[in-house]
Amino acid sequence: MDKNTGIAPNTKTRIFSFADWMIVYLVVALFIFLSLTRNAFFTYSNIHSILHEVSFNFYAAIGFTLLIIMGELDLSVGSLFGFGGAMMGFFVFYYKMSAPAAIALAMAVSALIGFAAGFLVVKFRLNSMMLTIGVMMAVKGLNWYLVNRFSGRQFALSARRFVSVNLFGVKWTILLMVLIAAVMEILLAKSRHLKQLYYIGHNVDTTILYGLNANAVKCVCFAVSAAMSAFGGILMTARLAHPNVTVGSNLEISIITAAVISGASIFGGRGSIVRTMFGVIFVFTLINGMTSFNVNTYIQQIILGAILILAIYLDIRANADLTGERA
Repeated sequence: MDKNTGIAPNTKTRIFSFADWMIVYLVVALFIFLSLTRNAFFTYSNIHSILHEVSFNFYAAIGFTLLIIMGELDLSVGSLFGFGGAMMGFFVFYYKMSAPAAIALAMAVSALIGFAAGFLVVKFRLNSMMLTIGVMMAVKGLNWYLVNRFSGRQFALSARRFVSVNLFGVKWTILLMVLIAAVMEILLAKSRHLKQLYYIGHNVDTTILYGLNANAVKCVCFAVSAAMSAFGGILMTARLAHPNVTVGSNLEISIITAAVISGASIFGGRGSIVRTMFGVIFVFTLINGMTSFNVNTYIQQIILGAILILAIYLDIRANADLTGERA
């Protein structure tokens, strides 16, 4: 029984589990393999470049992980990723806003979209996966409309140089990624408020009986997922120097693959921000490696799809085993 919430978790607390951190060993194995087979892989510039790109996509995985812990899925993260960059361009090009103001407003608009999606999910008990597919399609169409209006226009250097700033020889986005992952992991383990996410994922009806406002928590997490996805897309767009309709394309597949192979469960109740970070590193390093081996883009998609199918299969088996134990 948890002293802060009065709810008994359905899983046993373990100090360390080899299986839980399998994603770390997979990342290490992948790095070793690519280092032995690709001469230019294990260099500071290449590793730094990979982590720089990973950091952009990791921000989209933060809210996604919080939602999957609660048993919800947000498949609109890819379109909202692109939406962030498109909205930044809209505010900069048409309203002549400074980069900080445009970024803040783009994230706020995205958060409102996410909050609205969460409200519909909890108010009408809609399936979050199906609803966010609808959001994905609508936002993607809006992205196309916005980008086509200022096609070819580039951000001024003053509006995009922030993305390339180094701190101690490392891109600040990488340092922020590590900091957020560490802080969020501690809060998920220690904070009474964030530990509620696991209880909601295990049994949302029980949390309501114990006085936890699960619906409000879900709405907030949908808003966080949308805002952080937009933030990642803003960084990627600033790096490209102009809004592009391809930003965030198929990102939702990479994010869900990264989350599930790192131990999160599509049934809720399991997940870790740090492990998701390693999952994102694994997925994008794998893509980098396949590209260096000149693997066809379509074959890469097949491989990523196969990995996702395998991960979901293992998740289903693990959930069935846990259900059997609880019964």
